[in-house]
Amino acid sequence: MFKKLEFINVNFSYEGRKIINNLNFEIKNGEKISIVGSSGEGKSTLIKLILRYINPDSGNILVNGKPLNSIENWYEIVGVLSQRTHIFNRSIRDNLLIAKHDATDKELYNALEFAGLSDFLKTRTLDTILGEEARNISGGERARISLARLILRNPEFVILDEPLEGVDKLVEKEVINNIKDFVEDKTLILISHRFSILSLTDEFAVLENGEIKEKGKFSEHSDKSLLKKFFKAEQELTEKFRRDEKK
Repeated sequence: MFKKLEFINVNFSYEGRKIINNLNFEIKNGEKISIVGSSGEGKSTLIKLILRYINPDSGNILVNGKPLNSIENWYEIVGVLSQRTHIFNRSIRDNLLIAKHDATDKELYNALEFAGLSDFLKTRTLDTILGEEARNISGGERARISLARLILRNPEFVILDEPLEGVDKLVEKEVINNIKDFVEDKTLILISHRFSILSLTDEFAVLENGEIKEKGKFSEHSDKSLLKKFFKAEQELTEKFRRDEKK
């Protein structure tokens, strides 16, 4: 059972540039935290370290007090929903069985329906081919098939890395509600620039220059905090984009 993930004085550099700088961070079972910060501050690298895609140059990453690399069933404990999730040029069934090879058709349909694909299934079957680079489906449908995969795996610890990328605004609310139901009893780390989905978490951690500079509930941060400055900047950028669109 997952109890706690800890980063202790973790450092990571790439091509001579320090990406993660003496990072100290922890998340306990059941906690839900958004990692926010500008591009290039180390958010994606943090996720890669958690997933063991890369190893730190120094410091320790512990799970339940043990080195992360010693946790044999780590990929059973942790699951990821990302805009980079690959959809194969195979059937819907094949794309879902990757997550649970012995799943029954009923389980597959239940996962798809929970992911908000009931209408999608009215004109398709589990044998429908999704096409090269998922060209036969929309961005929103791709995101929800990825969510269905995660539902089938049912990990204890969920990482959402820009999960709404490519999701149309018209279906965004439905996807968020489905994700909210799914992660209710799970540990969650969320990375996203969309304010709508940040409501899934209780706490925020601000990553700057590879370090966690602030951490806590939104209401606990002062108006001068990095978190609220970040939110203000993102809001101003969104409003500018909307104004430019109308011109």
